[in-house]
Amino acid sequence: MNFNWIKYIYLATELLKGSDESYYRSAISRAYYGVFCIARDRKGYSNYKRSDIHSKVITEYVKSNDEDERSVGFLLVELRNSRNQADYNSDKVIRKNEAERMVKAAKYILGILGIPFNDRKEYL
Repeated sequence: MNFNWIKYIYLATELLKGSDESYYRSAISRAYYGVFCIARDRKGYSNYKRSDIHSKVITEYVKSNDEDERSVGFLLVELRNSRNQADYNSDKVIRKNEAERMVKAAKYILGILGIPFNDRKEYL
């Protein structure tokens, strides 16, 4: 059985209810990985295991001839940059509004990809 990556986006939504920066950092990270893995799988890279997978997938979206796919690519760039800050930069303060914006971006990507999402607990 394959993992349903939408569960990460639901988890990110739940983490926004927290009141500590660790929740916001985690929300950004889960939001990115949720949509990244969905986008990766859509491009047929689910079994690609090299370390350049993130740049490879994002570049494929950014350079697409399809406007919607380019939008996905640029949003993934923004999400990845935010995720890198959240996961690796202890000097940067991550606020709730940034986490909310990134989770919203992840949900927007789902919409572009034609994947329905609601905030119900059916994902957990």
